[in-house]
Amino acid sequence: MVEDSATDAELALRTFQRARIANPLTVVSSSEQALAYLRGTGAYKKRGAGRPLFILLDLQLPGMSGLDFLCEIKTDERIWGIPVVSLSMTESSSAIVTCLERGAVDHIIKPIDFVALQSVAKRLKLKLSILPRETAPTAK
Repeated sequence: MVEDSATDAELALRTFQRARIANPLTVVSSSEQALAYLRGTGAYKKRGAGRPLFILLDLQLPGMSGLDFLCEIKTDERIWGIPVVSLSMTESSSAIVTCLERGAVDHIIKPIDFVALQSVAKRLKLKLSILPRETAPTAK
C-alpha cells in the first residue's frame, strides 16, 4: 500500500483484519519508497525486489503523485504487471477514468471498506490467504 496518511493506512489494515486476510500488508508513505520497495533498492536492498499480489495506491501523495507513480511502474518491465488499485477520496469520474487509462485495474473510494476490498479481490481473482473463522467454544 502506498499511502501517506497513517489514519487511512490503519483503516485499511483493520479492513484486512476484519476480512481475515492473512497476506501481509506493507505500507510505504511515498511513491519513491514504493519504487525502492518494488525494485529492492535503497532501504530495501537487503530485502531484494518483490512482487506483491497487488498495489493499493493513494493518488494524492507528496512528491511524485500517485498518477506519476502509476506511469513509472508501467514502464518498468520488472514490475509493470502488478495490478494497481487506485485510492482517492473523490468520486470524480474523470479522476477514476484517468487512473484506469494510465494502467490501474480498479479504483476504491477511501476509506477502504470490506465490501469494496472483497469486490476488487473477486474481480482481480486474487489468491488471498483467508484465515478460518474462529469457532465459538461449545457449551457443556
